[in-house]
Amino acid sequence: MFPIIQTSVFNLFFPFTKKRTLLYFLGIVIVFISCQQENSIPKTNVLPYFSGKDFDPVWPKDLKKISGLKQIPESLKLTNHLGNSISLRENSSNISLVVFFYATCRGICPLITKNMIQIQPDLAEFPKLEIHSISINPKEDTPNVLTNYRKLYKIQNPNWSFYTGEVEMIESFAKDTCGAEVEGFSLLKNKYEFVHTENIFLFDENRYLRGIYRAKGTGDIQRLVSDLRILTKK
Repeated sequence: MFPIIQTSVFNLFFPFTKKRTLLYFLGIVIVFISCQQENSIPKTNVLPYFSGKDFDPVWPKDLKKISGLKQIPESLKLTNHLGNSISLRENSSNISLVVFFYATCRGICPLITKNMIQIQPDLAEFPKLEIHSISINPKEDTPNVLTNYRKLYKIQNPNWSFYTGEVEMIESFAKDTCGAEVEGFSLLKNKYEFVHTENIFLFDENRYLRGIYRAKGTGDIQRLVSDLRILTKK
């Protein structure tokens, strides 16, 4: 009798265990999907974060539970126009704007720089706002070149800095964190030209990407100002 009872208990117990395991994993999947859907729901007066290779906008309740959020990496070390080594991640805790350019650009760069100068009055209500113009031609754009570039455009804002650094590090930041198009190609006379984004990238005080705006023209500027007010709770 004992073997029969043992077999009976075995047959009763394991189907129950399998059912519990299945329900357990099903519950996990449901919770995961629910959280993903909840994070995708826009929230009023809250700027999104951006996640994954497709830069999906998300509104997470807990940042620690979301992986792949776009944030300035700790590894990004740059040199500013004064010759000082700077970590954008650790240097300060202020809201910042990032734009990409290079000093010898004759195409969109001068236009972007002039537009950034023109919107300074609009940004005056954010005295702690930092502007980071990062060169995508760091081999030629030395601190001295960047200083002369600031002088050329008569930039007086002390919170507007220009940066150079390692090519690979800057390209990785531009593409992986900002989703920016930054490409180089050869021209005649052994010159090198660059194709790069015309966008402005908004980072919060914790260095998370919170907005992307067109620098060409002024159509997106009011949206940028409105979003800055949201981040600064004005």
